[in-house]
This record gives sequence, C-alpha cells and structure tokens, in this order.
Amino acid sequence: MYVGIDIGGTNIKAVLTNREGEIYSAKSTGTGKTIKEIDDTIVDIISEFMSAFSDRGTVQAVGIGAAGSIDGNKGIIITSPNIQAWKNYPLARNLERRLGIRVFLENDATVAVMGEWWQGHGRKFRNWIMLTLGTGIGGGAVIDNKLYTGQSGSSMEFGHISIDYRGKKCKCGSIGCLEQYASASALARNAQSLLRKYPASALNLRPKGEPVTSKLVYEAAMKKDELAVHAIEEISFYLGVGIANLVNIFNPEAVILGGGLSKAHRMIFPIVKKVVAERALPGLKDNVKYLAVKTQDKIPALGAAKVAIDSLGL
Repeated sequence: MYVGIDIGGTNIKAVLTNREGEIYSAKSTGTGKTIKEIDDTIVDIISEFMSAFSDRGTVQAVGIGAAGSIDGNKGIIITSPNIQAWKNYPLARNLERRLGIRVFLENDATVAVMGEWWQGHGRKFRNWIMLTLGTGIGGGAVIDNKLYTGQSGSSMEFGHISIDYRGKKCKCGSIGCLEQYASASALARNAQSLLRKYPASALNLRPKGEPVTSKLVYEAAMKKDELAVHAIEEISFYLGVGIANLVNIFNPEAVILGGGLSKAHRMIFPIVKKVVAERALPGLKDNVKYLAVKTQDKIPALGAAKVAIDSLGL
C-alpha cells in the first residue's frame, strides 16, 4: 500500500492506494498553522490508515505534495508562499524518522498533474497543460507524453506569470502575478470588495464575522447572485489572459483545470475560451480542449502516491 498526501493552504487531503491506483480510503482535514501541527496531522492520518487496513499489508512509502519551492532530492521545502513557517524545512526526513517509512516530497502542482496523468483526463493526450486554482495558482505540463519539471523540479509556476507589470504586489515579491487576479483567494477578495456595491447580495446576509470565501461565492453564483456572478466573471477574464499566453507557448491539445475553484468550470470556461479566442494566435489556439479534474478531492493526493511508487522503484 502507498499513501499520498496533498498539503494545501487550507486543507490536507490524503489517500491510501495500491500500485494500480485503487483507493482504499481517503481523508481530508484542516491544515494546521504551525510546523508541529502539520507534521502531527500527517502522522495521525497515516497511522489511522495503517491501523484500519492492516489486513491489506503494510504501507511501503508515502508521497507528499506541498506548495512552494521544493528540493525533492533532499526532501526539503525551501520556501512556501502559503505556509510561512516552512523555511528550508526537512519535511520528508522528519516524517521518515517518526514513521519509519520512506517519504518522498514533490511540488503540489506537480503531483496534481501526475495524478491527472495517471488516473484522469491526462491519459488521453500527449501534450497538455494543467492549472490548479486554489489558495494560489500552480501548474504543470506534459510535453510529448513526458512530465516537464525543469532543471530543479520546480518549473511551471503558472501563477507567477505577470499579466500586469504595474499591477498588484504578489507574495512572491513580483508584480501583477496571475494568482493575484484568478485564484480562489483572488475571487474571495474580489467579492469582498464588491459587497457595498451590491447590497442585495446574499453574501451580505452571511453571519457577522464570517469571512467571504471562494466557496461561498461559488455557491451564491450557482443561485444567480449578481455579485457572485460578476466576481467569477472577472477572475475568469484574467484567467483567460494567462491561459492565452500559455496556449501561445505550448500549443496544447488540452487545458485542464484543477484545484478547488475548478468546481466552477462551467461558469469559468466560456469566458476563458472567449479571451483565448481573442488573444491567442491562429494555429495555436485551434482544437484545444478545456476540461476540469473530475475528482479534485483525490487526484493530487493520488499523484503524490504515484510519486512514491515511482521513486521507490519496486
């Protein structure tokens, strides 16, 4: 058996699977705020899996996907935009010490692509790109049926394409990064800024003190709330600008959306397609398929498990 862990800025998602990708169990829980809380949560999840499924054998290895700059060879998180406590943190080594199991570390967007390539839409194409829309925006590319990760394994930071050189300051230190305009966090901020302009919006009726989240905006948009629909349309436009750039670079067969915000793909894709049609080059934008991950709550964790399977090499 193998465990895959996807550590997001909001939630930690895990799966227990075999070499064929059959999921025995899945779990999701909140991401802690401290290093100790995160480590303890991961250990607890794996221990729970091992106890509940001991009759199926032992856990051979653990794969982890985490946001930020990763040194996979050393199992170190160099820095993470969403979990500030991680600075040159040897996550894999520390967990191996506690669990007595091999632990392999990879960038969270890379494991999402790996999962989609292994068990999702990605199986159908040789050349495709994926954007993960969550707290930030990650990404990945499969080129000629090979996952491209660059010289250090941390390429395809699609969220940090600058779409406005005079734009918003990003956590990464740059200006006008795509994730400042088209991520789930950007959607929540955008909706928050519109509350006074749309006093009749259902978002103004939320309990006092409850923050505006991308989930609340999506749920309101599904009910045709004017503010929520406008907010999603705006982030979809910016996403389209970013994807038009990527289509010009990669000429992909498919663009696949993952991450929590991909649940809104039916509202997002029509605008993205329109922007790409207007901005990308003829011959590059043609015949591109736009798809969303079907099982977003499991695919990235499955990809992390696949990383462990391949790295162990059994």
